[in-house]
Amino acid sequence: MGTGILVLVLFFLLIIIPGVRIINQYERGVVQRLGRFRKILDPGLHVIIPYIDTMRNVDVRTTPMDVPKQEVITKDNVTVNVDAVVYFRVIDAKKAVFETTNYAYATSTFAQTALRDVTGNFDLDELLSKRDEISRKIKEIVDAQADKWGIDIESVKLQNIELPSDMKRAMAKQAEA
Repeated sequence: MGTGILVLVLFFLLIIIPGVRIINQYERGVVQRLGRFRKILDPGLHVIIPYIDTMRNVDVRTTPMDVPKQEVITKDNVTVNVDAVVYFRVIDAKKAVFETTNYAYATSTFAQTALRDVTGNFDLDELLSKRDEISRKIKEIVDAQADKWGIDIESVKLQNIELPSDMKRAMAKQAEA
């Protein structure tokens, strides 16, 4: 009887406990069985088959992501540095896991490219005065690509447009005159 209980305790410790998973309210669990998609788990307590099933948690909350400063040559050949913030949310956890190796990195790099492409099509005056329109265009471009990855781009905001220092000095002298 004592060895039976010992075997049962060992079975419980080696098999059942490693398979117990808790998924938070703001996550979804993507389960694979032997490398193939099995199912999406909603928040709560779940048991998977350890050593056979693997699970990856995907955060479905809105995530702000800085788009690093990009050096852009405007339509009127002025070099400016532009940075932005992208707010995105995972809407399809299965696509986010299987359609790209790293959905956050893919979204970031695509947003950088879109930021350079869109802002390069505007004159400096337009770039400074039409921030909302430029942000909307960048959002549309990034959202079209990110939909394939199960990502929804909620908004894009241009944060900072940095002019070259010599241009700032020239504008200051002109304002003084």
